Amino acid sequence: GQEILDQVFDVMSLAYKAYFAFITRPLKTKAGEPTSAVYGFLTQLIKILEETKPDAVVAAFDSKEKTFRHDMYPAYKSNRAEMPEDMIPQIGRIREVIEAFNIPVMIQPGLEADDLAGITATAGSRIGYKVILLSPDKDYVQLVDENVTILRTVRGSNDFEELTPESVRVKYGFEPLQIIDYLALIGDSSDFIPGVPGIGEKTALPLIQKHGTIEAIYQNLESVTPAGVKAKLEKGKESAFLSKKLI
Repeated sequence: GQEILDQVFDVMSLAYKAYFAFITRPLKTKAGEPTSAVYGFLTQLIKILEETKPDAVVAAFDSKEKTFRHDMYPAYKSNRAEMPEDMIPQIGRIREVIEAFNIPVMIQPGLEADDLAGITATAGSRIGYKVILLSPDKDYVQLVDENVTILRTVRGSNDFEELTPESVRVKYGFEPLQIIDYLALIGDSSDFIPGVPGIGEKTALPLIQKHGTIEAIYQNLESVTPAGVKAKLEKGKESAFLSKKLI
């Protein structure tokens, strides 16, 4: 009957965020080894462990292999630059830090860290665990429920923003699961997910609030106004449904 708090770290997202936080003043050891991402990640790790005191922790990594999304959509993440040269050795160091903390590591060829975190969070929620996801990625919002919350750093500070079902409704104006349909319309430039060309946030939000899903939007396409928005939706239908699958 005791509540169990489980914590899942999206290592790659947190490492990149830490790396770019120090991009104008990179950190190095006396021997010249770059340490910005390692330091930033470790700082976040210690802060969150001390503040939340979880019963269980797990870290999710991306694998080097292509994922099933690349099979569905070859352009997936094709806009991503190669990992910065001074970032590459730091991923290994971060892995060493995690192992030194005795935190289990999840890596699965064909899946992303996001997928592994999602699987873990969903499974934990179903058996009643309280799960905290550590990631800045907005596609994680779809996982938020009564047992799953997201913690992400607030830009320009060391504080964390907590996303619960209620705060998601306030922040975005819809239910957590609807982030999938919202991003299917507007796309996600960070992953090169196309969405519907010409449909932006201001247009997508009332569509989601009124219809709920892209399936419902297209079932009621004749009632969509103005005509320009309707035309963009008609033209971008295939892209919208592909984007939803990817997200």
